[in-house]
Amino acid sequence: MIQLNKPLTVVIGILAVAAIIYNFYQAPDVSHLLGKEVNNWLYRGFWLLVVGICVYNYIVIDRNTLKNKSNRNRNGNRN
Repeated sequence: MIQLNKPLTVVIGILAVAAIIYNFYQAPDVSHLLGKEVNNWLYRGFWLLVVGICVYNYIVIDRNTLKNKSNRNRNGNRN
């Protein structure tokens, strides 16, 4: 899986949520994804998948950051 840094993950996730909301607000007959006309629900599903990946990456990054801080604190207390 692609590992992004935390701020980039948040920005991409916010843009994906904005794309979904805008698509619901605009309510077009068809949407364009990667230069092709697609069904609205396929478009929304694609952006929902992007949001899911961003949330997953954010959780993984946060969990790894907490583990690294925990290990540094544990190692620092032994010395």
